Amino acid sequence: MQPMDDETFGRLFTAQYAEFKDDLSLWRSLAHEAGGPVLEIGCGAGRVLRVLAKAGFDVTGIDTNTAILERARAAMAGAGVKRTHLIEQDVRRLDLEARFGLILAPCNALSGLSDGDLAQSLTLVRAHLRPQGLLAFEVPGPGEQAIDDDLDEPVAAFVDPETGNPVQVTAAQQADLAGERVVVTWRYDELHPDGTLRSWRLPVTYYLRRPEAYARLLAEAGFGALFFWGDYNRRPLAAGDTRMLVLAGS
Repeated sequence: MQPMDDETFGRLFTAQYAEFKDDLSLWRSLAHEAGGPVLEIGCGAGRVLRVLAKAGFDVTGIDTNTAILERARAAMAGAGVKRTHLIEQDVRRLDLEARFGLILAPCNALSGLSDGDLAQSLTLVRAHLRPQGLLAFEVPGPGEQAIDDDLDEPVAAFVDPETGNPVQVTAAQQADLAGERVVVTWRYDELHPDGTLRSWRLPVTYYLRRPEAYARLLAEAGFGALFFWGDYNRRPLAAGDTRMLVLAGS
């Protein structure tokens, strides 16, 4: 098993989430409420950006993975999507000329940041919002538990449309002593036509914060009104929810 390189990550992650649509109606409705332009943090191959661009919004996406941004550019061009800007940039050093009505961070894009990095990022994000702008992001909810689990647990299976190869995704996780952070080691096993199996590992750190911790960090960054939801339909957050959607006003 080998470490996952950026190109392989871009290919497999894009294929894995190509059909995930559960969150799209929420991001689209928030864009209509806040107005554009829209910035997505961790835009990947543009799954969310394409929907918002087709809805008529000027969209900008940032990501640190050059390979996946190239996929996003190709996908946008192939879909005939215009009014799109894709930039290689880290949210911890966010520096764009534009100001946005809505800034999004779907799919746990901010959950891998330490308190210090997140505080810095939120301050920069706040500076990139227009007056009355909105920040919306998804992170693990209060019901997500940090536990040690050394056994690979199958979590997904799909066929990569580029190669036609079946891929299985498993995960093992290791928690810190305080239970506030968990390192999930994702494993991607790809079966090739000749019967050989190639495997990649991708360790990702997730910080498990209570809503109160996010409220404090957002307030310190200058944000105002806060809403916490437990699903994409804006149901108020409950203690057992493993998903948390946060909406903050500038």
